[in-house]
Amino acid sequence: MTDDHEEQQPDAWHGAGQLVPEGYRLPEGYRVSYAGVWVQKQVSKEVTIDLRVAWAPLAVRAVYVDPAGDQTVELAWVEHGRIVTRIVARSIVRRGRVLVATLGDAGLPVIEADAKLAERYLAAVESLNQKRIPRLHLARQLGWQDDGTFVTSQEAPHRVEVKFDEQKPALAAHAPAGTFEGWQAAIKRMEVYPAAQMALYACLAAPLLHLVGVNSFTVDISGRSTRGKTTAAMAGMSVWADPSEKADGLYSWRTTMLAAEKRLNLVNGLPVVFDETKLVQNPEMVHALLYQIPKNHGQARGGGWPSGLPWRTVMVSTGEQSVLTFTTDQGAGARVLTVKEAPFGTDGPESAAAAVEVRDGCSEHYGTAGPRYVEQLLDLLAKGGKTRLVARHKELTEAHRYDSDMSARRAPMVATLALAAELAHAWGIVPFQPPQEDVWRRLFAISDQTDNRGEMALDIVREYVASRRRDLWSPYTENEPPSCGWIGREIDVDDSPTVALLPERLKEALRRAGYELDSVIPSWRESGVLVESTSYRPPYLLGRKLNGSKVRLYVFKPEVFATDDEDGE
Repeated sequence: MTDDHEEQQPDAWHGAGQLVPEGYRLPEGYRVSYAGVWVQKQVSKEVTIDLRVAWAPLAVRAVYVDPAGDQTVELAWVEHGRIVTRIVARSIVRRGRVLVATLGDAGLPVIEADAKLAERYLAAVESLNQKRIPRLHLARQLGWQDDGTFVTSQEAPHRVEVKFDEQKPALAAHAPAGTFEGWQAAIKRMEVYPAAQMALYACLAAPLLHLVGVNSFTVDISGRSTRGKTTAAMAGMSVWADPSEKADGLYSWRTTMLAAEKRLNLVNGLPVVFDETKLVQNPEMVHALLYQIPKNHGQARGGGWPSGLPWRTVMVSTGEQSVLTFTTDQGAGARVLTVKEAPFGTDGPESAAAAVEVRDGCSEHYGTAGPRYVEQLLDLLAKGGKTRLVARHKELTEAHRYDSDMSARRAPMVATLALAAELAHAWGIVPFQPPQEDVWRRLFAISDQTDNRGEMALDIVREYVASRRRDLWSPYTENEPPSCGWIGREIDVDDSPTVALLPERLKEALRRAGYELDSVIPSWRESGVLVESTSYRPPYLLGRKLNGSKVRLYVFKPEVFATDDEDGE
């Protein structure tokens, strides 16, 4: 059959539906029936026989090209009256035996003995129908694509083939269910709970990151249990995916660094929720991840391991323990927005009822708000609105700088959440007004103690002294040395009682909590919690008597251990 010879599609290609595009042509020498595909073979001048290629109608249905230019091929065949499709790499289609091994369990109607014939047939049929076989964009991530489109779920608007099998459950969770009106009714209960709204705005902010030039960051929702942390995160994730326990929309903190990177790699402009920090098995992994997330890519690895996996996301973390407690580096605080308030308040039955309604409603209605939000965003961009978005983000950044250096560093992240809140309300996505300025200030302007590694280490010292009070030597009593030895002594500074600790004991206590004494000394000196004297080198390690011997001690100022009057002690 020549290229200019048009042939009707075999009836077998119509069976259960449209197996191939209109005008699809069959290469010369081949025929297709309901029983399979055959090719003619000339065995002599007078004799021609048919060799079976496949045991059912089989064709190349589409070609997909991913952002890197790599191609995959969609094969289609008929099985028991229905059309079956599978997408495989082009390198597999070109190797008949590998193709049979790869798709045999899916029902590919080819046996290994005919693999070479099938390989040639597929190459011939694709070559002849190049103009009829659609070449489509293949997405490797959800979210923004190189052509400016935005993928919210499978086939919306592009086919998604993930790089790793571990990503498939999360991909499947990104699908709509219920109604948009039902979702709005569910989150309406969050109107009076601004702390819970932060999870919602974090998830709506993810598509804005690359538009306003903000790197990926983390929103940490932590505090006591039964305060609705996971429910708030579920509400946020329900914008895009199924957040319920039956799906994989929410990710667990029981993970490894590489597995976490693979989960992040699924998205380029969508959020990821890491739920329940009490499941963390390796604190060092959390520390590394907090620093890796703003780089927008994973760690570099050799030896064939996945390396430099890209992403763009807002990660929402939940748990009784803040993610910042897993690191002793103060710089981590600039990469994380921490919400310490109870997401659904502390109103007892009223708070519990609101959380339950939000949880149940978002488990039934999900994945409907995100596509509407993106549709409005794409329409705005098509009208040249990116400049206005960037300008408004800059205004909000200045408005949320507040007073401290840490707040200033976090301001672009807070501004992204605030911008998402404004857009979502203006476009009718979120059924309530954005939080007022004083709410944002209350949640994010106050310098939390986790911003200061020195203050966190000082809490460890207070706890250590409180638990080992009997191991402090006092000049006013004749104490027998404890079995484990003295940890320091009681002492007066400016006629007020305080504590002085032995260097090795202090180092040991801090090291057990993950702190290095040398790394927090500069912070302690800056905040003035140590008694210093120029007579000593270093000036903060003073010589004092302890049980008859003169030793060097860290002497803390009295206010470090002072108690509030309301404590009654």
